[in-house]
Parts: sequence; structure tokens; C-alpha cells
Amino acid sequence: MFPNSILGRPPFTPNHQQHNFFALSPTLYSHQQLIDSQFNFHNADLSRAVSVQRVTYGNVSPIQTSTSPLFRGRNCVEFDLNVNNIVGIRNTFLLRTYAYLENRVRPLVLVIKKWASHHAINDASRGTLSSYSLVLMALHYLQTLPEPILPSLQKIYPESFSPAVQLHLVHQTPCNVHPYLSKNESSLGDLLLGFLKYYATEFDWDSQMISVREAKAIPRPDGMEWRNKYICVEEPFDGTNTARAVHEKQKFDMIKDQFLKSWQRLKNKRDLNSILPLRTAILKR
Repeated sequence: MFPNSILGRPPFTPNHQQHNFFALSPTLYSHQQLIDSQFNFHNADLSRAVSVQRVTYGNVSPIQTSTSPLFRGRNCVEFDLNVNNIVGIRNTFLLRTYAYLENRVRPLVLVIKKWASHHAINDASRGTLSSYSLVLMALHYLQTLPEPILPSLQKIYPESFSPAVQLHLVHQTPCNVHPYLSKNESSLGDLLLGFLKYYATEFDWDSQMISVREAKAIPRPDGMEWRNKYICVEEPFDGTNTARAVHEKQKFDMIKDQFLKSWQRLKNKRDLNSILPLRTAILKR
């Protein structure tokens, strides 16, 4: 089994200074916790595996829309529990490494997820964006700035983040990664504003695919999985579309509209409360 809920200490200590949002209290992101656990069972039937986890974690409920066995529950903290999703184990450690590569990544991603949830565009079961897709979209944006804040780890460390790395060694790969020193000194507020602007006015939804693996927007593939899809976000390891849940034009238009409205509102007000009421965000912790 590979429980990734306890990931240990970061592979290094970032030395960038902390940046503040326009009007963001640290309480918005300092106490939020959600555990995402991955388990790999060999020669074990799923019902037995789930019963074992129920004994360990308490009540768990299946997520019917997931492409792999996924269960959600709460026992002191909220958690997602994934069974036999090998790619999930690999991308968990990839995202963990990105999170500790630069001090601004974690608070920015959390606020983006809070913003998307507040505006009802962060629920794959309802045809909008999954949290995983939102994280990849945020990383992609940080990679594509004129002065990038993040690189492509899969390009710099192909031997560490290759699908060929044996599963029992995956947890060791972040230890090989050195700190990435970016010359970009943008504040968290400016990065959030830029993120909204990028997807509201710059990214070409019709012809481009978001690729963290390539650290750039690339042309959409011509395969069946990508045809007639409104949003294309490449899974860094198996190349599937993580945003395939967005299959209705109404939901796609709602997502685009929220990016545009939030960008315009934040640009004019310069206050996070204008797009994410702080009291609401704290109460939903």
C-alpha cells in the first residue's frame, strides 16, 4: 500500500520571501486541510480493500463519477481515498514537489480552489472543473509567464518523474529536486489577477491544450478523447484529459464567464473580498 496522506517534510526549504494578497488574511489558507490518500492493492478484491479502509478511517462514501474507485469521508479531517489508481500515486508526488518548489504556489492554488468552489465551478460530478484540473491550470499559468515561476519538472528531471519509475521508488524522487529560483517577484495578488486574466482573455480554449508536462499551451491532439471537448487539460503521466467532466456547453460558458467577471471585478476593486468573501471562505474551512 502507498498512503500519500503523510508526505513527510518537503525535499528542501524554499528561500523566497512570503507575499501577501491585496486583503488576504493568512487564516484563509493556514488551517485548511484535506487528505488525499492513494492505495495500491495487489491481488485483493476491491470490496475487501474498502472494508479495510472503513475500519481504519471510519465512514467512506463512493464518488460515483470517478473513473477509478474513489471514496470520500471525514474522520477528524476530510479526506479522499483512492484505490488502485497508479497514476494518482505518481501525480501526487509530482504536485507535492511543485508545491514545495516555490513559496507562492500553495497559497495561490488554495485561494484559486476556494474561489472556484465559491462560484460553483469546482465540482466534476456536476460537470465543472475538478480540483486536480484547477491545480494543473494554476501550475500551467505559473509556467507560461514571461518570467516563469515554475519550470517543467518532467523536462528537467525526466529520470525522476518518468512513468517508468518503479512504484515503490516514487516517493523518493522529490528528494532529487533542487530549489527553482525565479526572477519573477510578483505578489500573490498580482498572480491571482494574472491567472484570471490568462484564462479569461489569453488562452485559446478552441485550439489549445494545457500541458504542465511541456510547460506551455500545445495544440489539441486529434484523438477521439479530445474531439468536441470544451476544456483540454493534459494529465502529466498518462496523457488523458483531466477536464473531460466539462461536457456541456452551458457549464463551459459558465466557467469562462466566471473567469472574465472575476478578473474584471478584481482588477477594478483590487480586493480579494470582491470575488471571494473572506468570511464565507473561512466558514467553509
